[in-house]
Amino acid sequence: MERKERLREVQVVLWRTFFLNLLTCIIKIVLGLFTGILAITADGIHSLGDSLSNVAGMLAIRLARKDPDEKYSYGYDKFEAIATLIIAGIISITFFEVTKAGIEKLIHPQAIVLQPFVLVIMLASIVINLFIVWCEGGAGRRLKSELLIADSSETKSDIFVSLAVMAGIYFIGQGVLWLDGVITLAIAFLILRIIIGIIRSTTKVLCDAQVIDPEKIVSVVMTIPEVKFCHAVRTRGRENGFYADFHIGVDCLMSVEEAHDKISHKVKQTIRQAFPDMKAAHIHIEPDNQAGRERRNSVFRKTDPYGIRK
Repeated sequence: MERKERLREVQVVLWRTFFLNLLTCIIKIVLGLFTGILAITADGIHSLGDSLSNVAGMLAIRLARKDPDEKYSYGYDKFEAIATLIIAGIISITFFEVTKAGIEKLIHPQAIVLQPFVLVIMLASIVINLFIVWCEGGAGRRLKSELLIADSSETKSDIFVSLAVMAGIYFIGQGVLWLDGVITLAIAFLILRIIIGIIRSTTKVLCDAQVIDPEKIVSVVMTIPEVKFCHAVRTRGRENGFYADFHIGVDCLMSVEEAHDKISHKVKQTIRQAFPDMKAAHIHIEPDNQAGRERRNSVFRKTDPYGIRK
């Protein structure tokens, strides 16, 4: 799937999710104001954060769809990762608010009158959120979008909060006031795990972690008879769009023109067939001798020892 087509699909999913999140937000806020239960109103405000994260995602995708230019010569793809971190920040606000509410409920438990229809409506909002997580999370895995996966995780945290609110309302109605705070803090811990997972996966993209196992690149490149060795393999980006850099060794007597026009191009075509999502490959040509195999003549050998064979 081409980059722009993929990003367009991501944007469509975000628009659908935005309207569903807005619906659950309205349901909870109206219910909270009608019943006077502050926890439900707060949950509705938390759901509003889901909608805001969708807006942040859509703005980022709009930027990410732009073609590379003189200012961003490698393209705008990382704006998707930046939006993912923004979503993690929004979830962090939820984490602190839920933790604060849990502590307050432990210190100052409050009794309320349980209304059965309240639980029914809250359950309906959870069903909507489950549908969002299923659709958005599935689309995120299919399109390999960290943004959609993170956004579905944010909605998943909303489900946890709603379950905590429902459990709290029920147990308070049964007279077990302290359990409301305990459940709320347990949900806060689950939300924290989601935040850590999002940050870890996004950091790999922003900090240029290896995307493809270097040995896989080497095995493909070495299928070409003219290539004598391949090392210093690096990849960065994401699985559905990455850059590769590596060195290859060719016959010492081969001309620069032949090494570039024949071997280098052949390597790029071969590796592109094996990895269709590769955006570009930057190949450094080296002579097939001991110095070349050990990168002995590398200008940056001391500051960049990666790929040097011991």
